[in-house]
Amino acid sequence: MRSSSPRPTNPRFALLVIAVVFAILNADITTVNVALVTLGKDLHADLGDLQWGLNSYMLAFAALIVAAGRVADVFGRRRCLLAGAILFALASLLCGIAPTLLILVIGRILQGAAGALMVPAGMAIISGAYGTEQRASALGILVGVSGVAQSMGPLLGGFLTAEVSWRWVFFINLPLVAVIMVVSVRSIQESRAENTSHRIDIAGVLTLAAALTSLLLGLDAIAGPDNDRMAAFGLIALSLVLFVIFTFVERRTDNAILDGKLLQRPAFLCSCVASFLLGFVFFLFLFITAVYLQERLGYNALTAGIALAPLSLVLAVTGIMSGRLTNRFPLPTLLIVSCVSLASGLMILSFVPASYGYIGMVFPFLLIAAGVGPGFTLLNTAGLAAIPSERSGQATGMIYMFRFAGGAIGVSAASALHSALFHRQLVFRLSETPLSFAQQRLLEQPGAAERIGQIDSGLVTSQVEQIRQAFYESFVAAFTGTLRLNVILPIAIAILAMMLLEKDQGIKNTTTRDVVG
Repeated sequence: MRSSSPRPTNPRFALLVIAVVFAILNADITTVNVALVTLGKDLHADLGDLQWGLNSYMLAFAALIVAAGRVADVFGRRRCLLAGAILFALASLLCGIAPTLLILVIGRILQGAAGALMVPAGMAIISGAYGTEQRASALGILVGVSGVAQSMGPLLGGFLTAEVSWRWVFFINLPLVAVIMVVSVRSIQESRAENTSHRIDIAGVLTLAAALTSLLLGLDAIAGPDNDRMAAFGLIALSLVLFVIFTFVERRTDNAILDGKLLQRPAFLCSCVASFLLGFVFFLFLFITAVYLQERLGYNALTAGIALAPLSLVLAVTGIMSGRLTNRFPLPTLLIVSCVSLASGLMILSFVPASYGYIGMVFPFLLIAAGVGPGFTLLNTAGLAAIPSERSGQATGMIYMFRFAGGAIGVSAASALHSALFHRQLVFRLSETPLSFAQQRLLEQPGAAERIGQIDSGLVTSQVEQIRQAFYESFVAAFTGTLRLNVILPIAIAILAMMLLEKDQGIKNTTTRDVVG
């Protein structure tokens, strides 16, 4: 390692900085999630458009994180951490003042890019600042901080949205970024990898980003009017072609963001694919549940945040505990138990009548959290245990890439599935009610539950009540239908665990190492 700063890195202050980074990045998903409905009202966006407020962030993060790790190795970890912090601050400011959804999405893309710069740089800084024995403890602290941030995110986002403004969900990042920058400059020594290649897989990054973007646009368009269907299928077909091109590009590149040699290891490949599926189903669930709490149960952003907080807290606690349980139980067994918990929670939640309200949702929420939290941690452990320790940085980046790519696609799929099912149910239930196209579209906008009383042109009171009932029944049918269609995914993860993880003896009874959930 080569240093450009005479002051050695202070391990405690370095850990403080990276903990703040992980807190911001983990909270930034859950805080925004509960603000989406209010945000959609202000920016006049429908449900299909709102999903870009989440998946644009995850898309940029997934596409860039592996390449960003190499950039940090080449140009300096502290330099990339500071550059990422500055970019994140500017992007947060742009999101906070955004007059339209398009500007907000641009800001979210820049936030995701900034996060991709900061995470691998921060992990490398911590690895260099702590010895082997202390490193595991430091990384465990980061796991805890990430979990607490996820838990507090819905509460913080809900409070700011309901009591101040959804824009402060983004503005609050600015003082935290200032802490990162000040402490980093004073307490972290510059470092870089001396013998690493300076070549960066730009072609791979661009192709992957184009393929994911095309797929997300296609999923978005497929839930739109019939005249968008051909464009939707064209975009999805284009994304498949781009994914094929991406595989050829990666095979011909020395510094590929997807290392084929790592993917040839069954346990690591399983970890990546299962992380994709788990990211898909979890972020899909989180997106439609936040919308359901506000549109069907009538919660505002604050009460929706309070309702989601126990889920996030259990997710964090079980995620940390599962790493310790790998000393006592085979990792595949723990993974299968997590998948059973997740599948059971999704299925039970899909059958809870809306009349039960939030009370009926608590138990399946806890089952889902008890499946997802350990799932992410155990998949990281399985993947990293299957590869040499000197490749753990790139491997971690690849697992993150698969997880957030799955999350971005999952949010788009949630929006497409929910919108399609809701539209079909609504048309069926209102077949005998004289609504104009504009009035029907109003029912498909965020905050429609509050505006049903405005749809009274030419209608008698009984018809308005019929519309209200049709709206609620259609929303419940769309929510439960989307959940049931995705119960198969935890089962697929469990099958992967049984088929592939058992083949690698190195992952049995493995302790968690260099893993941040």
